[in-house]
Amino acid sequence: MARRVGLIDTTLRDGSQSLWATRMTTAMMLPILPKMDEVGYDAIETYSTVHFDTAVRFLKEDPWERMRLIRQRVKKTPIRILGMSQSFSISRVLSDDVVELFNRTCARNGTDEFWITAAMNDTRTAEVSIRAVKAMGLRADGGIQFTVSPVHTDEFFANVAREFVAMGVDGIVVKDASGLFTPERARTLIPAVMAAAPGLPVIVHSHCVTGMGPAANLEAVAEGASAIWTCSHPLANGSSMPSGDSMTRHLRWQGYEVDADPALQAEIAEYWLKIAARHDKPIGQPAEYDPAYYAHQMPGGMISNFEAQLDQLGLRHRLAEVLEEIPQVRRDLGYPNMQTPYSQFLATQALLNVLHGRYEVVPDEIRNLALGYWGRTPGPVDPNVLDKVAQGREPITVRAGSLVPPTVERARKELGSHVSDEDLLLSLFFMPQLMDDLRAAGPIRLDDPLAGSPLVEVIRQAAAGRKIRSFSLTQPG
Repeated sequence: MARRVGLIDTTLRDGSQSLWATRMTTAMMLPILPKMDEVGYDAIETYSTVHFDTAVRFLKEDPWERMRLIRQRVKKTPIRILGMSQSFSISRVLSDDVVELFNRTCARNGTDEFWITAAMNDTRTAEVSIRAVKAMGLRADGGIQFTVSPVHTDEFFANVAREFVAMGVDGIVVKDASGLFTPERARTLIPAVMAAAPGLPVIVHSHCVTGMGPAANLEAVAEGASAIWTCSHPLANGSSMPSGDSMTRHLRWQGYEVDADPALQAEIAEYWLKIAARHDKPIGQPAEYDPAYYAHQMPGGMISNFEAQLDQLGLRHRLAEVLEEIPQVRRDLGYPNMQTPYSQFLATQALLNVLHGRYEVVPDEIRNLALGYWGRTPGPVDPNVLDKVAQGREPITVRAGSLVPPTVERARKELGSHVSDEDLLLSLFFMPQLMDDLRAAGPIRLDDPLAGSPLVEVIRQAAAGRKIRSFSLTQPG
């Protein structure tokens, strides 16, 4: 009997984040959700804390309302999120009671499954969140953050898996945010993780930044991975995930059983193509292999943003120097992962080193990273660098969240007992002006304001190579 391989669809979460800067609106999502619910995915992933941030800050949408609207339309398939471990987006470390309340509130608004990554693979940073999810009787997977360095051996990752097993997780995720996973590494790492977590599913979450994502996923499955993350084809590839459409085809060709319905996958892909054309959003393209990624390891989506920021500062010509400096900064600071938020911290420090000399200017985030506030670094921090950046402070040896005093009850007293958990959490995450703007925006708009626009339809047809003889701007398309 063929072995079954599951697909977790992350079009709404990682596809949107990787290719559309997390600017996918609720109105774009809702019409296609009933079809996505019928495909046969193991889960549909919808959120991370980054999506809360962009929903409020840029889209002026209540993320809790979006969560409930999704739940109303996804009735069969489990809804999964990348849950909170110890911080919100890339901001400060939060108190334990905020982390617990956030995950409980996500569950109450329709979330079935959580996966929690450990900051820099220090599983202590995930323990509060995992405990909260398990107390609700829901699925909690532990996320290993894959990266490449002298300290990130297979045994290093196997030890992380063992620590997650001791916490009672329901599965292990190998999370490769920078697209560094290769078929060769899959042949050794997946068996090592499976041996460390006997009987638990091992799921692979690998991006396509270097072009290796599809091949690495297929090899991981061959070594025993039970499921992989994918996106609908228009929001796949590039800095995003492998295409679920093509992975279904490849896995079946190799003899695996996959539940996904190819006809529905094609319908869904056509929908996202139309949305992309209507809103001038990019379509993912396969990435060309670039071995330089294995040196600087900066995520693909971040490079373009970082380049634009340097351009604004008149420093674009220094990009090559910054990319060359990043590996040294990683070594100095104990080889943190090049993924949010550490990739932003390390790239900024590399730029400052290029401009002002090594560690002559140090942001607070780098200082706190070196001191252990973002988790235990995978390797030791260079003592000379630590002495220079610490400003006389001693590194901590305990979990950073344990040092943050409880917050929820104090906030409830300040805001009033009538305030919902949802509003209380948003008030803790966002400045008052952003909350005022969110309230002024009113309920989430459920209709797409560009739907049916004749001009958009003309653009779409022209992009498809069709000759347009005449059209009206006043008649519906």
